[in-house]
Parts: sequence; C-alpha cells; structure tokens
Amino acid sequence: MAQIKSELGRDAVILHTRRLKKGGVMGFFGKEVIEITAGVEATAQAMVPVPEVKMPPARPVLTDGDSKMTAVQLELGTMRKLLEQVLHKIPLQEEKKSPVFAMLEQNDIDGQIAAELVREAAKTKFPAGIHFTEDQAVLEVLRTYLQRIEGITVLPNATKTVAFIGPTGVGKTTTIAKLAANFAIKEGYKVALITADTYRISAVEQLKTYADIIGVPIEIVYTPDELKLAIQRHQDKQLILIDTAGRSPKNQYQLGELQDLLEINPYIEVHLVLSMTTKYKEALDIVHNFSGCSPQKFLFTKLDEARNIGTMLNLLYQFPVTLSYVATGQNVPDDIELADPGKLMNLILKE
Repeated sequence: MAQIKSELGRDAVILHTRRLKKGGVMGFFGKEVIEITAGVEATAQAMVPVPEVKMPPARPVLTDGDSKMTAVQLELGTMRKLLEQVLHKIPLQEEKKSPVFAMLEQNDIDGQIAAELVREAAKTKFPAGIHFTEDQAVLEVLRTYLQRIEGITVLPNATKTVAFIGPTGVGKTTTIAKLAANFAIKEGYKVALITADTYRISAVEQLKTYADIIGVPIEIVYTPDELKLAIQRHQDKQLILIDTAGRSPKNQYQLGELQDLLEINPYIEVHLVLSMTTKYKEALDIVHNFSGCSPQKFLFTKLDEARNIGTMLNLLYQFPVTLSYVATGQNVPDDIELADPGKLMNLILKE
C-alpha cells in the first residue's frame, strides 16, 4: 500500500491481485510473485499497473492434478532406475564370429590381425577355376606369409658369418651347436665357432664341449675389436657361427653393447632367436627392442613346447623378415630343421 500511494497518491485503491510463477520446470518449483493492479477512484484515471512486487518464495501449492502428475513422474523414474540395474547385470551378447575367425583366435592370432586376414582373403583374387571357401581363402593368405623362408646359405669361395641374438633363456647356444653339427658333419663344411657370451661361464663351457665333439675350432671374445680379429683369423672357413649373450630387451646398455659388437662387420647375417612359448605381446616388445641390431631373419625354438604357432604368424604378419629354422627339442644335432610351410600349416589345422 505504501508503494501504491507513493505512485498514485493517497486516494489510490487496489483493484485486482493475482499470484504468478516465474521460472521452474513444467510449472513446478518456480518463484512466486504477486501482481497488483491499482487505480485512483476519485478521478477515474485509467488503471495503471504497478511494477511487480517480488515476495519471498512460497512453497508451491499443488492441485490434485499436479499431485497425480508428480506421482507418475516419480514412478517412471523408479522404473527407469530398475531397468538400468537389470541391464547392467545382463552380459552383452558377443557378436557372433565366423568359424574361420574363431579358428584364428584359437591359434592365438591377434584379433586385429585375424580381422585383417579375413578382409585380405575376401579381396584376394585367386587363379581362374579355383574356388575357395572363406576358411580356405584365409589359410591360403596365411600360407603366403609362411613362404618367406630361407636358412643359412654357404657361399662358394667365401666366408659366411652368422650371429645369433635374442633374450635370455631361448636356447641360442644349443641352437648354434645343432647348426654347427649339421653344417660340419652332415654337409661337410669348414665351420668355426665364436662366443661372445662371457656373462655366463656355463654357456662358454657348454659350447666348448660341443665344439670338441663336433671337431670345430672355437674362440672366446670380449670386445668388438677381438671379434673383428677372430673373424679375420677364420677366413679360411666357409661358415662362422657367433653366439652372443642373452640380453634383456629392456636393458638399453646391454643392447647398445650388442649393437657395437655387430657393427664391426656389415656383412654379418643376424638371426633373432625367439621362443615359440613367448606370448605375442612380449615377443613384439622383444622384436622392437632388438631392432637396433637389424636382424634379417627369425629363428624359433621350443616348437615342441608351444600350444600353437600364433606368435610366429603374428610376427611374420607384422614384420617383413624371413623365417629361417625351427627347433623342435633339445637333442643335438637332430632337433632343428628349416621351417616347412606345409608342416606349419598342419599345426594351424590341428584340433
């Protein structure tokens, strides 16, 4: 009334009032204000609306219809929460995989590589008249990656030098003994052994014993210069096999030492020795960490202990290197052979 009289004079009277809500959601929880219409009766002046007077917010007064609507909304909210809880408890159904994809996964072939192989097989054009099912087409694509096979080729009137590198425990020393026996005894080549594995005295003694049995000379070197001189002393040999110490793929200092050792001669053929029992992700780390030594070939050991050849296939798909030998046991010199695509494919197809 004080504001009305201040605006319109002492004779002003209230003509009409109403409550309004401003803001809120769907008419609820808005701020309540009061609109007052006043005028001056004596002069019959036109009614002039008074500016809104903001009052303290009042509790919303719900009608019976509003109460029912609120109850429905609460019920719907409760049902939604219950439905979300149920859906979270139900495991999502995996996308149905094709039999060939399942076969690849059973062989521990990486899921992404398996998908790429399936896509590659679908796009491959085979010779006219040859029709393959999906699984046959994928196997044919896999076979192409197993065709890159080359062992140690001894050149006439030249000395072939081959070094074997890899992590600890993969069987490098035993593998070298097998190869030395095969080339020296079975094929009649002049062979020399050099060991730079001075970290393990037992490895040096083991290779010395093999050298005596096979009847080939052996030298022990500690530095790159000593290795260079040892290779020069055996230029009358047709094949020189170099054993190196097993290195931790995560020890950059040791890997640097190995690189220095191999850089003394750019013609050294480097074989990275890997175990078939190593998981793919770990084998991938090993290959990346030993890449500074520029291995040209992969040699796999412990094929007899492996569940499948998934690790081999994954790596051959990832890297453009050649597969050389596979070791199938501990017997010297028998349990080693040049990788055979047919035999490896049979390992994929076995139950």
